[in-house]
Amino acid sequence: MSIGHKFGAGFLLVSMFSLCMGFYYSDFFGIGTVNQLGSIWMSGAFVFAIYMSPFIFIYGILISWLITRKVQPVDSEKIGLYIALHGLGGLPFAVLSLSSQSSAAFLFTAGLGAFLAILFALIELGLSYITKRGRIGWLVLSVPFIAYLTVYIIGQVQSVPPPIDKVGDVDPGYSAREAVAFVTQQHGKEENGGFPEKTNKVVEWELFGEHLTRETVIENVPGEKETYYVTLVEKNLDRQEVYKTTYLTKENEMMLHNRVNE
Repeated sequence: MSIGHKFGAGFLLVSMFSLCMGFYYSDFFGIGTVNQLGSIWMSGAFVFAIYMSPFIFIYGILISWLITRKVQPVDSEKIGLYIALHGLGGLPFAVLSLSSQSSAAFLFTAGLGAFLAILFALIELGLSYITKRGRIGWLVLSVPFIAYLTVYIIGQVQSVPPPIDKVGDVDPGYSAREAVAFVTQQHGKEENGGFPEKTNKVVEWELFGEHLTRETVIENVPGEKETYYVTLVEKNLDRQEVYKTTYLTKENEMMLHNRVNE
């Protein structure tokens, strides 16, 4: 095993493991909201990478180099020993938890260190194998860059604010959102088979073995301010039938305007 393989394995291990942990903790703590998940994911990944790098690139590679001087993984028996020795070499990772004075934390960090060391050895063996077939094998080192770029793009896309409702959701008066909520509340809650309280959303459910969808559509009444037509659309997918009920609503008032079966 060359020192290049060890640094390559360390780079892949730090990059991918920190990216996974950054995503896990952003979701675990509930801080990965729609508009900030990408940036929090990236920030968490960089924090883990900073803390992991000294352990992997200084201690880890040194221990791996010492193991390589004694054991060359040339057959299955020596490969197993090579991986096991790496696992033992990762146990001192537990010193990072000594300040917690918790035996559970000590055992956990020891196990985590052994796991990372074994993973390092496996990545190194895999990297050594694919690079023997040509220099193109080193392209695997570009995987973390692609992963981080993907996360960055996700964050940028999610940071774009949603479009403003064309029928005036931001109107301080009787808004379209309030009109939809007022009408749909008269027909039960969405989770119990009612109509959705948002437009452009289709809810699917099943009743007596038949598959149905429900959707809410809203439009302004021409020439009227803060007055809307709210149409509740129900489709029977099995019978290919459509039922539309339209209400005229303004300032918490509603009346039946039209009912159509298609």
